Order: sequence, then C-alpha cells, then structure tokens
Amino acid sequence: PNAFTPNGDDKNETISISNSCEIENLDFAIYNRWGQKVFETKDVLKEWDGTFNGEPQPISTFFYHLRAKLINGRSVIQRGDITLIR
Repeated sequence: PNAFTPNGDDKNETISISNSCEIENLDFAIYNRWGQKVFETKDVLKEWDGTFNGEPQPISTFFYHLRAKLINGRSVIQRGDITLIR
C-alpha cells in the first residue's frame, strides 16, 4: 500500500516492507516533501509510525527510497511515494 493512517485505531498504523523474509540486506529511507529524511532503517522488521523525532508528522505525501539485496542474490531499487492520512 502507498497510504497509511497512524491515528490510533489499530488499523493501518505503520508502513513496513512486505516480503521481508526474502531480503538479505536493506536500506530503506523516507523523506518529507522538503527532502528531509524522517525515517531510515536497515532492519527489515522495523516499521515507520508516521513520526519524526517523536513528533507526529502532518497529513502529507512522503517519498521513499528502497535498496535491497534479496536472498537469491538479486538487487532491487525502488522509489515511490507514501501518503500519510490522519
């Protein structure tokens, strides 16, 4: 999905990497519309909850960059957007 709603209703609260069991090495970052990095992880199990430095981020479109090496040796690079809805 490219949208999530971290609003405390326990539905669609975070963004995470799907098919994480196939990933051997990961670099995943999320940026706000000004290019400021608001989330970064190398842990395939870590999820973004829509906060930056403990502060909830506003409704907006964020941009991600994902670079991964899969267990079969294939490399994947993806870029896209994520909409945060409250």
